[in-house]
Amino acid sequence: MNRALLIAASALAIVACNPATQTAQTTVSTAPTQAQTAAASRDVIPHAQLPETVMPSAYRIDLVIDPTADTMGGVVEIDAAVLEATEGFWMHAKEMTVSEASITMGETTYPLTFDAVSPADAPSGLAWMQANETLPKGAGMIRLAFSTPYNQNLNSAYKVIRKNADGMNDSYIVTQMEPLGAREAFPGFDEPKYKQPFTLSITSPSDNVVVSNTPLTSETAMDDGMVKHTFAQTRPLPTYLVAFAVGPYDVVDYGMIPPNSVRTRPLALRGLAARGEGKRLNYALDNTDGILSALEGYFGTEYPYEKLDLIAAPEYAFGAMENPGLIVYRESLLLLDENAPLSQKRSYARVHSHELAHQWFGNLVTPVWWEDIWLNEAFATWMGNKGLTLWQPDGNFNNATLNASLGAMSIDSLSTTRRVREPLARSENVMDQFDGITYRKGGGVLDMFESYVGEANFQKGVRLHMERYADKVATGDDFFQSIADGSGNPDVVAAMKSFVDQKGLPLVKVVANGTQFEASQSRYLPLGSAIEQGQVWQIPIVLKEGYGEEVRETKIMLKARELGIADLYRNETPDWIMPNADGAGYYRFTLDADGWTALMANLDKLSTKEVLSAQDSLVAGFRAGNVDAATFLSGMKAFAEHPEYDVASGSTELLGFIYDEFPDARDGLAAHIRSTYGKRYRASRGKDTIEGNLLAPSLGALLANAGQDQEAKNYLIKQGSVYLGLDEDRADRRARVPSNILSSAFRETMRARPDVAYAPLLELASNGSPLEKGAALSALTVTPDVDQAERLLGIAIAEDSPLTGRQSGTIINGLLGNEAHAEITWAWYKANFDDYMIRKVPDVRRGGAPSTASGFCSTAKRDEAREFYTAKAAVIPGYERSLAQAIERIELCTSLKAAQGPSLAAVLKG
Repeated sequence: MNRALLIAASALAIVACNPATQTAQTTVSTAPTQAQTAAASRDVIPHAQLPETVMPSAYRIDLVIDPTADTMGGVVEIDAAVLEATEGFWMHAKEMTVSEASITMGETTYPLTFDAVSPADAPSGLAWMQANETLPKGAGMIRLAFSTPYNQNLNSAYKVIRKNADGMNDSYIVTQMEPLGAREAFPGFDEPKYKQPFTLSITSPSDNVVVSNTPLTSETAMDDGMVKHTFAQTRPLPTYLVAFAVGPYDVVDYGMIPPNSVRTRPLALRGLAARGEGKRLNYALDNTDGILSALEGYFGTEYPYEKLDLIAAPEYAFGAMENPGLIVYRESLLLLDENAPLSQKRSYARVHSHELAHQWFGNLVTPVWWEDIWLNEAFATWMGNKGLTLWQPDGNFNNATLNASLGAMSIDSLSTTRRVREPLARSENVMDQFDGITYRKGGGVLDMFESYVGEANFQKGVRLHMERYADKVATGDDFFQSIADGSGNPDVVAAMKSFVDQKGLPLVKVVANGTQFEASQSRYLPLGSAIEQGQVWQIPIVLKEGYGEEVRETKIMLKARELGIADLYRNETPDWIMPNADGAGYYRFTLDADGWTALMANLDKLSTKEVLSAQDSLVAGFRAGNVDAATFLSGMKAFAEHPEYDVASGSTELLGFIYDEFPDARDGLAAHIRSTYGKRYRASRGKDTIEGNLLAPSLGALLANAGQDQEAKNYLIKQGSVYLGLDEDRADRRARVPSNILSSAFRETMRARPDVAYAPLLELASNGSPLEKGAALSALTVTPDVDQAERLLGIAIAEDSPLTGRQSGTIINGLLGNEAHAEITWAWYKANFDDYMIRKVPDVRRGGAPSTASGFCSTAKRDEAREFYTAKAAVIPGYERSLAQAIERIELCTSLKAAQGPSLAAVLKG
């Protein structure tokens, strides 16, 4: 289970705010839905969309929030239209006590009875509002007085307690409303299609900073030492984008981002962080203008909201959240020291650009229902990466979307994968919509069709879509039509639907036969897969062919299984074929042995994206049993020598699998690693280049561990020992160690010197900078000492643990990946599962718990995991897909091990 040998990273985030539109404006889909066709009835629980009995048009929310208390409360008033005479209607509410409820229609106020549905019957949170008499059709104002406990699991309006520099506890309130958190913070209509303006006021103790989506309009001192903060009305928003924060935050006022060629007004920018951490916000603030201006240039319209606050949440369940005007981030993405490694700076840039892109796509234009949330996230992934390339053309960001989509292909290779646009029948399963298929595959599909219609034409479609649906809601079909209309290419609609409305990954085969190219398609099948064939995609294929020194391209639209035919250039058979020009297509390809040999011999004629695509398809061919071990290893060795760092990085694919599953082959594997990567590592180590900053650290970790390279290991142990002050406590000891090797240096030091490294690493994991915390926590889990492992498990679950819930998960997963402690950790995990889930895991994350078992590779462990997680269904609602995929991954691993493992080990042994 030591998949840590592989090189990987990812994250996510968001932003926006402006009450420029003061009138309600709600648009809903004209297509009939379950909600629109079912009448409201207390006897029929709406597990997905609400019946459209009531249509909200504006909210006024008055909250009282004391972060040191256990509960918050207030009054919500909702302007709404009753669309048909009714005895009652459904609203969303969870963990809510309502002391007063009514609806005023004209001169008449009708009392309402708040009837919360049992969580056993509606886990996502529903309440029936029963009127004392029939409500007439017409306009009204719903009023509810309520109180609710702060969420303790990083969802909704949640509370975080952190020790400050004086050793005292500070209490913070942060929000995470997406997807279903708003209903725990205030009662309402908590679906994306309900989009309306909000006016928010928050009364809080006077020593707190209070922020929300929009600028502050007034502060009023109260008699009890509290202050009422009133904020400007927002533009139309769904409930999941309402945001606020209260607590003793540091506030760093950047000032005004100046106008540019698109935005005629200056824009207020601030950063917020936990007390004492504001000094680390400067890098994030300094680089916001450039990224935002690049995005404004692409959209051709200004940032839609009045201000831009970035908040580093003291603890956070995700990467970031795009709330208009108040984007929330994980601390490691915003709090960067001067010595921050390039990898951390790039993570900040990717996530920040993603969240800023959401200000248009997701915030300004919002999906009707969660099945189209893929378009929000896919577009922000694609556009965020494009924005970085526009911001820094020489920043090596241009491969980011391709690398992400190649990563999604591992999920899409499963029989248990899902459609990009997956219908959602029950709201509690909504987190299934937020996975690699949504973000990565969706982004790859958009990239493919941008390439197909042309960059300028695709941009026209995007701008048209923003113009059509600003401050409204739209479906995926609406977007497809905007692209078709903007690009002048109506064929794009059916082609895009073929990729988002069916699951799976196309496999394209191209051969030069006589005077023609012949292209065929099937669904990619790894060894051991239960997938059945028969699907057909409309695939825009661009072939790249080599004829001596001449390189040409041929386009084929493959609409049937075996119908893609194009004439060969000059009736000549090409020297080599690359079936995915520029790597733009979301598909894998296959070649015969001669085709692979010819392609590998001409890698220098391919672009980096084409090489990355070829690399992925070679690995996929090996996993499918179509490429033998010798061809695979020689091919990966060729990729390892490629000048681009991310190609060389990707060449380590499957080394972790070999290390874990074939202990007898470890000496041969080590020799392969040293001969393949040793020279390149030493040539780049310590250099301030892309390769020196991004590739060398990962190669050093690989060489020191699986590569059994003593020099690399000693170097890292020395650096880790210096940083931790194990031999000499010099004042400048931390400045002497390159920050980009901190994680691997700590890990090797922990392996070699666990007795003395444990205490300083635990201290850094608890109280260090965000970078130090992550590196130290990862290092603690590689301890060879069983007593230390058991001590760490105790700390992970302790009530007074110095670690956050997220950090506890890192401990458990890390120890599961440590072969010395995997069995005792698995036993501990099962014994403490309920307590750990309830107290340490965000409720929106619990359904993904079965993924913990994905690293197993035996049928015995498969059966054990299936039985265990099925028995825990009540603790982890929405677990079904996660468990199915974990089980399938185990089965595919055992099949690959049985079919390809022996020959792979034999080649390595020489």
